[in-house]
Amino acid sequence: MRNAILFAIFLLLPFIPASAQTLNVLHNFGITFGDGNIPYATPIMDGAGNLYGTTLSGGAHGLGSVYRLTPTSGGGWEETTLYSFAGIPDGASPHAQLLRDSAGNLYGTTIQGGVTAKHCNSSAPARGCGVIFKLTPAAQGEWTETLLYTFTGGNDGGNPYARLIRDHAGDFYGTTTVGGSANHGVIFELSPTASGWQQTVLHTFSGANDGNSPYAPVIFDRHGNLYGTTYEGGETGLGIVYRLSPHPSGAWTEQILHTFAGQTGNDGAETFSGVVLDAAGNLYGTTFSGGEFNYGAVFELVAAKGFASKLLHSFQLNGVDGTFPNGVIFDAVGNLWGTTQGAGALDGAGTVFKMTPGPNGWTESVLYTFEGSAQGVYPDVSPLIDPAGRIYGTTIWGGTLGSTNGGVTFQFVP
Repeated sequence: MRNAILFAIFLLLPFIPASAQTLNVLHNFGITFGDGNIPYATPIMDGAGNLYGTTLSGGAHGLGSVYRLTPTSGGGWEETTLYSFAGIPDGASPHAQLLRDSAGNLYGTTIQGGVTAKHCNSSAPARGCGVIFKLTPAAQGEWTETLLYTFTGGNDGGNPYARLIRDHAGDFYGTTTVGGSANHGVIFELSPTASGWQQTVLHTFSGANDGNSPYAPVIFDRHGNLYGTTYEGGETGLGIVYRLSPHPSGAWTEQILHTFAGQTGNDGAETFSGVVLDAAGNLYGTTFSGGEFNYGAVFELVAAKGFASKLLHSFQLNGVDGTFPNGVIFDAVGNLWGTTQGAGALDGAGTVFKMTPGPNGWTESVLYTFEGSAQGVYPDVSPLIDPAGRIYGTTIWGGTLGSTNGGVTFQFVP
């Protein structure tokens, strides 16, 4: 569903003249044989300043890849493909951001591949319901994949679009968009045991009031509760924000914190992205649609008021603002940063925006409008901010003219 929505928007995009802002393209995907294509995931950064990410397709087998971008002494960036997915049994089509441990191992998910499963909604080019994988650096620059778990598409879930998170005990947590007893997705835990990794389903979505299709990752608060969103479901069918709380018995209980009402309720609707927490326990996020103009919104759920919803910004098609936002992250001083997939000046190809808090509420500023083609089309994820305040992200289309429109990794310096 998500890819179909984005493709329909892409067909309507014009190419526009250069904006006053500048943006550095670090890598154009799909130019060389075996390179990745369509980098949906936000890159991550190690202590040496290298970036790591995934591509949905491309690689040696056309089924996606894991890559590293290394800054060079000449000011450029060198890409290395660390792993190319082959489909069965190692997985295919990685969509999510990676997770890196202190030893330099990389962990992630694929939305397809693994083994054939009749209950899963996977489609061509690969069969299967997805996997959880680990990549370990080996001698001479080689990386070795280990499969930690293969989804069946049954009660255990299938098609994990979201990134993993990890607790202090080494357990992983994540979501799947399908599977579970009602086939509307699950929240799961993956734990190391003496005999291997064991998956436990913490919550199965019913597709009714409790939500449906959790594309977004979960996050922890300081008490060990998990928070996340669903794209659909809830009383309105437009998605929810939920909290999952652990009990000493080992069970987890879901609480619906907010049900999106959409444009008619001056509320957001249909979020692909998750939420972030501030020090007071308030939640912030974006919705893909809804808001006053039905082009998406930034929202806050106020913890002190029972997670009452507050609309911070409604995106609009006005020649300046972006449309269809992709989530937000905090910087070191409390501003929220994000990207949008569409619009900006002259109906562009996406934006980088900042939300700044003030005594009279939050103010949105569009800092960059993507020009289309050579500088990328559709930033589809919330960005990464490095310690120096530089912004990194990816676009899923565009790139140097003459390439395969495989997308780019970019750097933006505010």
